[in-house]
Amino acid sequence: MKKWREVSAILMAAFIVLGMSAMACAQKPSLPQPTGPITIKVGLPTPLSNPAIPWGRANMDPYLTWIDLFNEEGFEVAGKTYNFKLFAVDDYDSPEGGTAAAKQLVYGDGCKFLAGHWSWSYAAISAITNPAKVIFVTRNGGGIIYDARTQPYNVFGTPAKEEWVNQVLAAHKKFPGAKFGLLEPTSGLTQSEIEQINRQFFDPAGMRYQWEIFAAGTKDFTPYINRFAQEGCDFIYMDTGIDSTLQFVKQRWDAGYKWPVAQAGGLADTSIYIESCGYDAVQGLIGGYFGIWDFKETRVNPKYVSICQQVMKTLSDKQGKPYTYTDWIGWLPSHLLILSQAMQKAGTVEDTDAIMKAIRGGTFDTTAGTFTMSGEKTYGSAIVFGCPCAICIVQGDKAVYLSEYPMKPIP
Repeated sequence: MKKWREVSAILMAAFIVLGMSAMACAQKPSLPQPTGPITIKVGLPTPLSNPAIPWGRANMDPYLTWIDLFNEEGFEVAGKTYNFKLFAVDDYDSPEGGTAAAKQLVYGDGCKFLAGHWSWSYAAISAITNPAKVIFVTRNGGGIIYDARTQPYNVFGTPAKEEWVNQVLAAHKKFPGAKFGLLEPTSGLTQSEIEQINRQFFDPAGMRYQWEIFAAGTKDFTPYINRFAQEGCDFIYMDTGIDSTLQFVKQRWDAGYKWPVAQAGGLADTSIYIESCGYDAVQGLIGGYFGIWDFKETRVNPKYVSICQQVMKTLSDKQGKPYTYTDWIGWLPSHLLILSQAMQKAGTVEDTDAIMKAIRGGTFDTTAGTFTMSGEKTYGSAIVFGCPCAICIVQGDKAVYLSEYPMKPIP
């Protein structure tokens, strides 16, 4: 009997231990482990609803298609694989829209990185991102005032200011005898910037030029057309977007002038210009070009060329006709490659201070080519990436490669 009691006590103790173990397991479930790439949220504040600004909407399909292809492989940081997820919010190309978009992306969607930005909402977005230590990859140029001390998380992934200057030089290389009419909006370059550009770039190149400044919102360009004609200009390069370009191209043609006209930024689909201005009026129209497979002076990683060509083919198949818009290649894809490579250099995807340290003065291999961040003396921080600065020209209903003038590092 005594032995039976001892056995019963042992069995009871065992059941108690097993029960307590089961309760402990139930109370502390093991955390699920990631089974695939870890997602990094990236925000894109961009104009999506303004009918006069087609670039915001035009970029979305190629951006999303490129990200899908890029994410097939992703990228590794500290032994883990990551990919990108894009959150796009309409910034309405305005300060108020920029503030709302930045707050949504940073605090609503939880994005620690903003990229692909090009609109007129820079200051408003920067005021949100910098206190939050969110890295903001954008452009420089018209309407942008940069302060390295108060904007330590900003990166000029697309050097729009230097790009425009070099694209003018690329056109001068093809039309060396032309006198250039340079048309600048009041919201663009300042007088001191214009004087510096003349002194540093245009005068040494032996360019002949005439600057004219027009008020933002101008619809009638007749006074400027007449002035260029009086000054003997025979090539007009505008530092403005598609809406002003359409008006100027048509008005100069109606006035009987056949000068080549160039716009800042990449050309949209040629059908937009032809429908607005007429087939003959847009022949010889020039604009930025990012058909990296055609570049002659800038080497782009064949892997990136292949991915971008896949995007172009996918979108051509989707719309049932050749997809020709290329400017998207030099913006968000290049910015994301800068960010991913900076994360790899820093060994972290969380510490934006460490990532910015890797960006400043770093060399990156992107869809825009391989360039080293520069601008320490000029901007107060080496956060300006390079650019091929290529241009194309409309022939028939197509835009074809014309020239390029790759950007050199800036002081």
